[in-house]
Amino acid sequence: MFNKLHLTAVFLTLSSFSSTTVAEPTDAVLSDIARMLPGTYTNAAQLASVDESTEAFALTTIIKPMSNPALGETLYYLEEYKNNDPSAVARIRIYSFVLEDGVVRLHLLNPTDVEALHGAHADLSRAERLTPEDIQLDRDSCMLDITRLNDTLVARMDSHTCDVLDTWVDYELIIDQAGTWTCYARRLQSDDSLAWLQMPTFPCIRQQRTVTILP
Repeated sequence: MFNKLHLTAVFLTLSSFSSTTVAEPTDAVLSDIARMLPGTYTNAAQLASVDESTEAFALTTIIKPMSNPALGETLYYLEEYKNNDPSAVARIRIYSFVLEDGVVRLHLLNPTDVEALHGAHADLSRAERLTPEDIQLDRDSCMLDITRLNDTLVARMDSHTCDVLDTWVDYELIIDQAGTWTCYARRLQSDDSLAWLQMPTFPCIRQQRTVTILP
């Protein structure tokens, strides 16, 4: 059986990086992102640690660098699907890393016609033809600040800023040498209690990198 207490301890330790790290040179952070982020990721190892009766599902994430000057200078295309079925697309996004106020920040770009991009990880020209009119940009309050400790990068939203109705989005992406942790939840504004988890079995989804895509 999966040890939730152990994962929670790991999560809290990694989360503390975002408040304790010293600002890194932005060029070095962008270089680390280019080296560590692109690839294909799966949560197969994490799934193997739980009973089949749980609500957990297989999640495959493909991230590739892309070029589209109309949308930004440092872009990555993300396509994610469930249960090893490429047609069961769960999320398509474009990550835009920008330099603001002396730090690297991650803005989330949401294509308005997601279905038109299904499978575009194999043909990035479709994403590279998008215009600003084809994109819905997350609010500035929902951007993530990037920090680094040793060989770990942490992209994190500020608490209570990215609000949705009576909740706020608690989102953190942790990138290390082996893969990523994605901690994605919504919490009530009133008392910070959990209102939604991307995958109820896990407070954070661990995906290991199975394919590395070199910059």
